[in-house]
Amino acid sequence: MAKCLPNMPCYGGEVKIYTTYPRGCTSSQSSPYTFPISSDNLSYTGPNLPYTGIQTDMDLTEALQRIDVQLNPEIIFELFMTAIEQNPSLFTQLCEKLAECP
Repeated sequence: MAKCLPNMPCYGGEVKIYTTYPRGCTSSQSSPYTFPISSDNLSYTGPNLPYTGIQTDMDLTEALQRIDVQLNPEIIFELFMTAIEQNPSLFTQLCEKLAECP
């Protein structure tokens, strides 16, 4: 498969065109873009993500930081415990599983 770079003519069937950043991203940097492109200068353009608090047009640095916070094991465990405490069915299932433990 031939590779095709920006501003390079491409010929043939299945040619992948490489761009300076993924389609759907926007940059606050003026052209021409310089490498590496900072995540501070790229914006998330997808739908709002309620579980992480990531919003459309948020810069990728902040989006990644929010994901990192959500992956904190202490936060995940706290969310897990809250869900079990608020749902009697889950609490029963957990107790049954724990009874199976050696």
